[in-house]
This record gives sequence, structure tokens and C-alpha cells, in this order.
Amino acid sequence: MDKRMGSVLLAVIWLCQMLLFPVLSMGEELPPSPAPGKMRALLIGCDDFLTQEDTWPAADNNLQMLSDALLSDERGYHLIRSLSGNVATIAHFEEAVMHTFSGAQPQDISLLYISTHGVFDEGATNASASLLLSDGVTEERLDAAALQQIMDRIPGKKILILDACNSGAFIGKGLSGGAARIFFSGPDYKVLCSAGGSEASWYWHGTEDAQSSGASYFATVLANALGPGGEHAADANMDGSITLSETYSFLWDNYAASTPQVYPQQDDFVLYAYDPAAAVPSKKAVTDITFEDTLLLAGESDISFSFTVHRQVELYYQIVYHENGSWQFGIAQHFLDGEQEDGTVLPGRKQRTLSLDTGTRDAYGYAMIQLITLEEGKPVFQGARLLCVQPSAGEVMLSVHTDQGFIPEIGQELCIMVQHDVPCGLTVNILDAEGKNVRRLSYARPTRPQQLSPSATTFYWDGKNNAGEVLEAGKYSVQVRVRLGGKSYICESGEFSLMTREEAVQPVQETEDDGVNQKEN
Repeated sequence: MDKRMGSVLLAVIWLCQMLLFPVLSMGEELPPSPAPGKMRALLIGCDDFLTQEDTWPAADNNLQMLSDALLSDERGYHLIRSLSGNVATIAHFEEAVMHTFSGAQPQDISLLYISTHGVFDEGATNASASLLLSDGVTEERLDAAALQQIMDRIPGKKILILDACNSGAFIGKGLSGGAARIFFSGPDYKVLCSAGGSEASWYWHGTEDAQSSGASYFATVLANALGPGGEHAADANMDGSITLSETYSFLWDNYAASTPQVYPQQDDFVLYAYDPAAAVPSKKAVTDITFEDTLLLAGESDISFSFTVHRQVELYYQIVYHENGSWQFGIAQHFLDGEQEDGTVLPGRKQRTLSLDTGTRDAYGYAMIQLITLEEGKPVFQGARLLCVQPSAGEVMLSVHTDQGFIPEIGQELCIMVQHDVPCGLTVNILDAEGKNVRRLSYARPTRPQQLSPSATTFYWDGKNNAGEVLEAGKYSVQVRVRLGGKSYICESGEFSLMTREEAVQPVQETEDDGVNQKEN
């Protein structure tokens, strides 16, 4: 599947760690301090292709946004290298990686970002998924095995950010048939993907009179999540360290077009660091977008939300509906805010209400609201929210499937696939052999259109309890609840095994469950 173009609306649309040394008696020497790790980044973008649609200037702009954000990391990057439009072969890619990360040591951090088309045939194994390397003249496919073989040669921590359709297949996530092989697992890898293995990843570009504008939605939200341009928006606790988990959570909430994927699923690795006391003026026109609710019932057409405007600006809203397995950008609803007669909005906190089109569409489904400003004649994507509209009544066909077992100590995560025939809010709990709830993975979390067949939502468990402690080896199960139309629907998986390395004597396989719905009034 190619990297898909999104809408055109008007012209769219880090460780400040204390090293605690033991108290030493007189005469003892302090152990040598480890040398501070160096950080390096390689950003690769492809916009011109032979077998897929050109995306210029999206990848080029993605590299600029990510580079600008990384340059502001207070730890300081030793090197940030951007290669746009001239990496077209695996040999050239390998040369760029080895050159950029040359001299890397075990304490170093190496970040690789790729913006390109992703290619994956639904029904094939995830090992067949690949990223296109292209300069418009030469084009080759880079699959996960080849990428890991190259990156395994780099010592230290590796951060991979894959901005492409089906990129989740590289870490075995968001796939209809599950993963045949898991790549990039273990403590050395931290991975962010713009979409699940079965999903497209979307970008936008301007019209003819704004040709230099455009980017992927994922890169735009990621740059705002980390950098000063977005006021380091992903830093939920405002401590100056933005972790992998904080970044993923922000992407989940603010990046609506696809389903972001991450490995490890929960991780306090610091992705970006800044000084929270060093206040800087906001570069974004619109920040702090907050929705009252994103889980709606059929018939609830009004959506209320608020946001902060930092300078007088022309502001537009776009509502895009998910129909026939895809986002229908071409028939989206467009709204000009029009607070002022000249079509602009003044600075300040704003409250708005928009209405979904309920007259000509299915009563339930998915939609997303995008906020876009027009600045110096160019559209600027400000943010988005995904809306899940569930039926007001009716039955929910619910089932849950898991792997037979997994080994957390080697970095494995349990894949949980919850099948549901309608959009809904899912509460997912892990139960021990006695039926005690040991981990809550979600509470009434709205489902998303992950393009799985049959319709399903994926969850991933790292074997930890609610306190973040790895649980003992043993038998566990998954319980799923849905509340709909005054009724509760409950489904449980069969037992699966949380294993130690020594206990694992056979490959992990998928279990079969009875898929039975249990209804409570």
C-alpha cells in the first residue's frame, strides 16, 4: 500500500540523571564515570518514486520539521544529518547509516527517521513489508530483516521512527493475521511507526499556489510533541523529559489519520529533553486542543472542543469521514471559523461546537476533525482528533484472541486482538489464574479504524502489572468489556502463558477461543 495523500483544504489542509555513587572509605578511589553518550541522527526522505505516487514536498518538509525539533534537544546532538531524495539503494542506505553513526559507543544514542512509501501485501507475512528507497530514477525495497541487519551493527540505543504506510508491520503490530516474525525487539531498540501494519499513512500538500507546503500528519504531530514549536506538548508531567511513552500517548490522542504503533509499548526512555523553566513564545498559532468527548452515540451530532489561539489567524475546520475502509478526504466537510468579518480569529482561549453530517451517512462510524490555519498563503496543519460514534442500541459481536504465550524478559509482548463488529469503547483487563485483575490496558477507550479484517482493535501487553512490575510466570487471560445501549458485554480469552526464558521450549502460537458473547443487563 502506498503512502496516501490526505486532504487539501484551501491550500490543504529528552536524562538529567543523578549518578548515585556508594559511599567510599578513605583511600578508596572513585570508579571512573562513564563518558557521556553522544547523540546522532540520520533523517532520510524520499519524495520521487517509480512505482508509487510522488509526495513532494512532504518528505522534504518532514525532515526539516524533525531536524528543527531535534536541534532544540538540550542534551545536544553530536550530528544531525538529513538526506532528501538521494537514497535510492540499500547499499547507499547502509553507507549513510554507517557513516552517520560511525564511532558509536554502547552509551550512545542513534536516531533514524525515514519518510517514504511503505509497501505491504495484505495476507502476506509481515517479513515481506518494505520501505521504498527512491530518487525517481532508481528504486529498491528495504525490508525489516535488512534494516535490522544494518542497525544491529550500531552499538548503543537505536531509535527508529518509520513514517510510511504499513510501517507497524516492521514491529509486528496492527496486522490482521498477526506477526510471523518480530523485528527490533530487546532493550537496544525504541521504535515509533506512523501506522499499523494494515494501515495507510497519510500526508497532505498545498494547491498550486502553495506548492512548497505539505507534510505527513504524523511528522507534524511528532514535531509538535517534542520541539519548542509545539511547546513540547507531549511532556504530560512538564518535567523537561519527554519519554517514549509520553510521545506515543500524545500521538494516539492528536494524530487521527492512522494508528501510531510503538515498541516497547510502555517505556520511560527519554526521547527528548528541554529546560521547562526556559519559557519561549509559542511558534504555533493554535495549541492546547481539547475535546469534551471523542466517544459518541449515534444521534449525537454536536462536538464541542476548545483551543488556544496565539496570534490573529485565519482558521478552518475539516471533518473527514471514514467510509468504505478509507478516509474520504475528497468529500470532507469544510468550515471557516469566521470569528471576525475578515475571516480571522483573535488570540485567546476559544470554545467551538461543530455538527457531524448525520443526514446522509451511517448512524455510527468514525470521523476526524482537523484544525488548519492559513498563514502567509500557506496551509498549516495544527492538530486533529478522532471521533468514534457507536450505535445507540443493538448487539455487539465481541471476541478476543491472544498468542499462546510470550517471554517478557527477552522483550516479547503479548498481542491481543479484540474483534468487534461496531465502533465502541473497550475496557481491557489482564486477569491472573485466580481471576484477579492485575493490569488494566484500557478503560472505555474508543476503537479506531485499524483496517483489520475482520474489524478488530489490537492491544499489546509487556507482562507488567499496574505498578510497572513484571509479573510472575504463570497462566493469565484477557477480559474485555463493552457498555452499549444500557447493556454490558463481556468476553474472555482462553488462558495464555507468561513464560521465562527457561520455560520456553516451543514457538509461540496463537490460541483459539470460543469467541462467546456474554451479556449482562
